[in-house]
Amino acid sequence: MRHALSGYDRHNLRLAEFRKHCRTYCKARRTCHLVLFASADDGVTVNGTPQTSTSSDMEEMRVKLNQSLQGEEYNDGLVQSLHDAARIFELAIREQSSLLKISWFSTAWLGVDKNAWVKALSYQAAVYSLLQAACEIASRGDGRDRDINVFVQRSLLRQSAPLESIIRDELSAKQSEAYEWFWSEKLPMVVTTFVNYFERDPHFTAATTVFGKGVSLGSGSASDISLLMLALTCMAAITKLGPAKVSCSQFFSMVPDITGRLMDMLVDFVPICQAYQSVKDMGLRREFLVHFGHRAAAFRVKNDRGTEEVAFWVDLVQQRLQRAIDRERIWSRLTTCESIEVLEKDLAIFGFFIALGRSTQAFLSANGFDVVDDPIEGFIRYLIGGSVLYYPQLSSISSYQLYVEVVCEELDWLPFYPANVGTMKHSRDRKSKREGPPNADAIPQVLDVCSYWLRSFIKYSKWLENPSNIKAARFLSRGHNKLRECMEDLGVLK
Repeated sequence: MRHALSGYDRHNLRLAEFRKHCRTYCKARRTCHLVLFASADDGVTVNGTPQTSTSSDMEEMRVKLNQSLQGEEYNDGLVQSLHDAARIFELAIREQSSLLKISWFSTAWLGVDKNAWVKALSYQAAVYSLLQAACEIASRGDGRDRDINVFVQRSLLRQSAPLESIIRDELSAKQSEAYEWFWSEKLPMVVTTFVNYFERDPHFTAATTVFGKGVSLGSGSASDISLLMLALTCMAAITKLGPAKVSCSQFFSMVPDITGRLMDMLVDFVPICQAYQSVKDMGLRREFLVHFGHRAAAFRVKNDRGTEEVAFWVDLVQQRLQRAIDRERIWSRLTTCESIEVLEKDLAIFGFFIALGRSTQAFLSANGFDVVDDPIEGFIRYLIGGSVLYYPQLSSISSYQLYVEVVCEELDWLPFYPANVGTMKHSRDRKSKREGPPNADAIPQVLDVCSYWLRSFIKYSKWLENPSNIKAARFLSRGHNKLRECMEDLGVLK
């Protein structure tokens, strides 16, 4: 934290400089056109093909950037705008080099693009501009010192620090003559374009409205949520852009942590089901599941909101498994009187407990239990193979193998047990067993985890309310009875 705070002070000074340049640029933009960036005989290489960049090219790119930011699919538009902003930076840097009489070597002469660094730097600058624009929004008005504003600023400044460092180093080493021009003129222009986009987007109105001018400082929850959504939208666009374009491993290694911290803060303000839907719409569904997987596995009901969250996780895993089963058409291997929808729902519930059973086997093996005695061994065998009792056609090796692979892959984000990152991965690692005597604490933990999931499905699965899902209901009821027998035999029934 101390390190982050010191970095924050340094970057905040530079952010203040950007704001000054942004205001200067906006004022000038109302009275004049953009500088003509490239001459007609300046060679620009695009995908290995020599091109000529002209003033019309530059103006077209600027218009395209604004248009992409105004698209209906705002996350896709934001990703496209990063591509467009990078192109603007590339054209501008090449034109500046031409004006400064800096030599640019042709790819055809050398057989390799000696100026490939310009493309990488252009994407780095585009992403950096996006993050600086979000910081600009978070640092406005009387609300800039509020906890959530400071949190967002520090998070994004920390995320952007590696990019700032690499951009400065590259420009200093390869094009020092254009160093001041880049930071004082070119970059603030793109930052301002992103700021203008955020101000126009109704998703972020509560965040972009300056405190003291129509927004209450009372609860502040609307602006807090809006600001977090703005920051997460930036992270989603960066994630979708991908690491190859940005070419900065340190930067992308920080993305999961910063995104996770922002999502943690978001669920402090809104129910987790609402947070999931919002983050999913941004394109961060996978990141959300991986980040909160441990929470789903370890959650316990403590209040009404806790009840809602358990119900959310039960519904979520059912829906995701149902879609995966439908996608792979697992139901087509069964000939029964049930409808396709009933088959999918039954197989989703059975599949979840197959994953739980396999994960339980792996957990016990890792804790030194090479052989598990009855009744626990029988209970685990029921979790893994109970589906075959109700749908015998699954006993076909190929059918059952595909079924298991589908459900375990779909649940690879859910760690049923500590240090169990994904059911498929953990079952592949079962050969690495614990040395020494078995860990006796593992058995009560297994009983607790299995009891939690059985009770949660029985209590919160809405699918079981439908009489058509009788097979799944019987499976869960019988599994719960078997678990109680294990507890009674081991003397741990509360």
